[in-house]
Amino acid sequence: MKIEYREGIKRLLYEYSDLLKEEIKDGSIWREKIECERLSKEDKECLLKDLCSQILVQGRSSRGVTTQIIDLEKTIQKWDIENFEGNLSNIGMSEKKKEKLRAIINYMKENSISSWIKELHKGGNSVPRMGPKSDDDFLKDHGFYEHVPIDRHTQRFLFRTGIIHWYLKKGVGSKEDILALFGINYEEKYKLFQRILVEFCKVFCDDVYAPSPKGELRLSENPGIIDIAIWRHCGEDIKHGCKNICGNIPKCDKCGFSETCLWKT
Repeated sequence: MKIEYREGIKRLLYEYSDLLKEEIKDGSIWREKIECERLSKEDKECLLKDLCSQILVQGRSSRGVTTQIIDLEKTIQKWDIENFEGNLSNIGMSEKKKEKLRAIINYMKENSISSWIKELHKGGNSVPRMGPKSDDDFLKDHGFYEHVPIDRHTQRFLFRTGIIHWYLKKGVGSKEDILALFGINYEEKYKLFQRILVEFCKVFCDDVYAPSPKGELRLSENPGIIDIAIWRHCGEDIKHGCKNICGNIPKCDKCGFSETCLWKT
């Protein structure tokens, strides 16, 4: 069987093109505001809520987070940094999560929300962080598509399509053994899956583009865009446009990627 991953990705993006256009449009607006330091009071409040949502969802399903945010709004009332800091003890999070929030808020008080996000984008340890996936998710959601979050949907997609097998094959440039996927800690495994998807985009998506308000974005340079489509393709949250095609029980007969996937063979 000949695997035409490039064409498969194009089909996948076409299938979710309307959702991609809307999300990339919103993300591009966010990124420009952040990079140009043009955030309104409402923008800053929204970013604080997004930050809080990322911390809340750590270690659990995203279901119910919207309800928790609504409950938090009743407790906090005002989503400015000072008021948020004063209510940390009342927001019903674990001490570990509160410590992460406290460190980030302290940085924002001395600098700004924009500077925290821009430094987070640069990488390294110059700013307090939420965690690998939360950092990448937050950045991707606000237009920094160089970052690609890895969750269970992405892992399922990489395994089923054979992309992991492609990466681990001799000659691809990887020195990892497949056993590394099962014998390393979470952060190392996360980074390995991320390298696999980033390398895949460089090889197969150099001439694949997605539209944005400022022109087309090359997927080889913006791998986070593929995550938008993968999450919708594999996820179960219908209200966010997910189709659950490559879910727990795959629906290969409804999948436009099936001709470029090892699972169906």
